[in-house]
Amino acid sequence: MELTVAIDRTSDQFLLDAYSGQGGFATGEYLIKHPRESDTKLAARQELAVYPNFTRKIVDVMMGFLWRQSPSRDVDDIYNAFSANADGAGTKLDSLLFAYQRLAMILGTVYVIVDKPKTQGDTRATQASPYLALRMTGQLAAETKDSSGAWESVTFSEMAGNETIYRTYTRTGWTLSKKQNGDGFLDGGAYNLGRVPVVRLHIAKPLNPTDSRSQSWVYDLAGLNWDLFNLRSELRELFRAQTFAILALPVADDSEREKLKDLQIGTENALTYNPVGGGKPTFVAPPPDPVTLYMQQIEATVTDIYRVANLEFVGGVQQSGVALSFHFQEVNSSLRGMAEMCEAAENDIAALVHLWQGQTFTGNLSYPTDFNLTDLQSAISTALDAVTLGMGAEFDKAIKKRLAKQILANDTAPSTMTAIDNEIDAAGDTYGDRLAQQAGA
Repeated sequence: MELTVAIDRTSDQFLLDAYSGQGGFATGEYLIKHPRESDTKLAARQELAVYPNFTRKIVDVMMGFLWRQSPSRDVDDIYNAFSANADGAGTKLDSLLFAYQRLAMILGTVYVIVDKPKTQGDTRATQASPYLALRMTGQLAAETKDSSGAWESVTFSEMAGNETIYRTYTRTGWTLSKKQNGDGFLDGGAYNLGRVPVVRLHIAKPLNPTDSRSQSWVYDLAGLNWDLFNLRSELRELFRAQTFAILALPVADDSEREKLKDLQIGTENALTYNPVGGGKPTFVAPPPDPVTLYMQQIEATVTDIYRVANLEFVGGVQQSGVALSFHFQEVNSSLRGMAEMCEAAENDIAALVHLWQGQTFTGNLSYPTDFNLTDLQSAISTALDAVTLGMGAEFDKAIKKRLAKQILANDTAPSTMTAIDNEIDAAGDTYGDRLAQQAGA
């Protein structure tokens, strides 16, 4: 039997749904149908499905640290005026860039158009400032580049009612048309910028520096969250199938079987039986092994979610100083790269803002690139308390030891690895201790 829904996990929509918890995660359409599962049973699973949204929790905490301190800007009045109303609708630049960078974490890249209203005042004082407009990766319809990878033209698809139209920017002007190739001209204009007024905001450097799209930061995380979504639904189905065991009654003959055919047993009535010959009612239930295996797989998937997000330091066991320092360095490096990408994009935005005003940008922009990861550890742990599935202390110890060996064993002396293992064993259940302290125990 074929799947009822074709799921494209590389699409913008799937990645956005993984963050928002909407779309197929809310309707259950992202559940995979079993080969012999009826449509009725699938519909019941979809109705009961719950999405444990690790993706959103992790992205939001990361963004909170990226923007805990605003960028330092040494700029002129032109840029200050633009920053106070960056989208032409009263939104400040920091708020807009925060939203854009969060989308870049989800999609890999977003495109920021630096445009200027067609209607301008007669004097410089009454001229409207440039403004920003956003386009998603799925809207990039066509592009041409020079040998250095700089855009010569870029075309985005847009919706006008129920009709798709195409807006193209070049180094000298823009056009709006009904066809991607420029046929069906609707509108257009010229400018003297010398470059395409569109900025790529990547979340990380693309493998090829001239590529127009970077890999989504949440891609692997969203895939694991989707796997967890399916695992939890399947586990719940097992629970539903096994909660009510079958009552088996011994019968002497067909006549007795016929009498008991419509028998209803519950907590509000009683069943009598004849103990002669040792016959008595018994319950028949499926073995617990499938449920146990699902629980183990769910625990392993949650651990993988931490791992792919470089968050091994989050969990129930206090790590050694060496292991903790390693993980903090990895996360700090990831955050620094994101900050540098946003700084580079804003420098391009600032240059275009000034080009629209016939000026050259000579200011300085500086984003924070060092983060207090002790606070990050606490924030991540608190945020994930709402969605994390409880893992026992012994399980945590075993997992952390395995991760430490995988990460450090090749470059670390055996005595240091032994010390790390001993510290993990001695640390106890700090997650449980923290909860106990919060409860006043």
